[in-house]
Amino acid sequence: VERVDTVLRTELNLPSGLADPSVYVLDPACGTGAYLVEVLDRIYRTICEQSGKDALTANKIKSAARDRVFGFEILPAPFVISHLQLGLLLQRHGAPLVTKGGKRERVGVYLTNSLTGWDPPDPTKAKLLFPEFEEEKEEADHVKRDRKILVVLGNPPYNAFAGVSPAEEQGLVDAYKTGLISEWGIKKFNLDDLYVRFWRLAERRIAEKTGTGVIAYITNFSFLGEKSFVVMRYRLLKEFDKFWFDCMNGDSRETGKVTPDGKPDPSVFSTDTNPAGIKKGTTVSVLVRRPNHKGSGDVYYRDFWGVDKRSNLLNSLSEEPFGSDYLEAGPDT
Repeated sequence: VERVDTVLRTELNLPSGLADPSVYVLDPACGTGAYLVEVLDRIYRTICEQSGKDALTANKIKSAARDRVFGFEILPAPFVISHLQLGLLLQRHGAPLVTKGGKRERVGVYLTNSLTGWDPPDPTKAKLLFPEFEEEKEEADHVKRDRKILVVLGNPPYNAFAGVSPAEEQGLVDAYKTGLISEWGIKKFNLDDLYVRFWRLAERRIAEKTGTGVIAYITNFSFLGEKSFVVMRYRLLKEFDKFWFDCMNGDSRETGKVTPDGKPDPSVFSTDTNPAGIKKGTTVSVLVRRPNHKGSGDVYYRDFWGVDKRSNLLNSLSEEPFGSDYLEAGPDT
């Protein structure tokens, strides 16, 4: 979230960053709302820094939570928790949700499948059984089709065994398979991991719909180097102007969760109760597409290793200027 705020200010000329009223934010797999809470907290701090805390501050943060900071979640339990978390945040900032005209205010988190509903609806398709679910679907689809999303962020799910995307998801990753066999000679590949679909969703939303904006994901790091992803990398390089990759390593298969000098290298998601964390290596990726897009991206990269990688990553937020400690990467690095 802090990286996104910085990139909005420095690369897209938005001095208020996430607090700018033109910045529409989407977490397409928001879970319990952790990233949305941080986005709204960042907006609140910026408002206070720039204009001081006054009578309008509460209305500004509530307006952001209702009208331009959005989350999609497909599972009911985390969906409910995300509403609770955002409601509590608004209470802390003096902007509780209230009931007006018999209808209770709500934040912009919707129970929906992020990977569908982006195109105009099929008028012949039957409506959902319960009116409340149909209303939820319509409001989510309104965000998908009509809001000019400028930021897509979050930690989408990884699942390499999800199977080929069904028809209603429009074969999202087909674009990343085009030419793999005929042009690149790659006959064995697995691009149907769920996280790849969310990458394609974000690419379409920012590059093809809005035309400018920022993607910030933490995902499986396999797309950075595996041959199967060559078309995906090629497309992203053509569609975005700058890339920053914080490779967090910690993969059980490629490195055995060991650093180059033989020390433990747990996942960045490790905890006291689960010291190894998840099996997959991960990377934090930030991509920006400028309004005057040139068509060839500059790539900046750095590695984090060992048991202190989480704190080292967080400490890097204070380094000035942003990006000064990355290595510029090319096709051979």
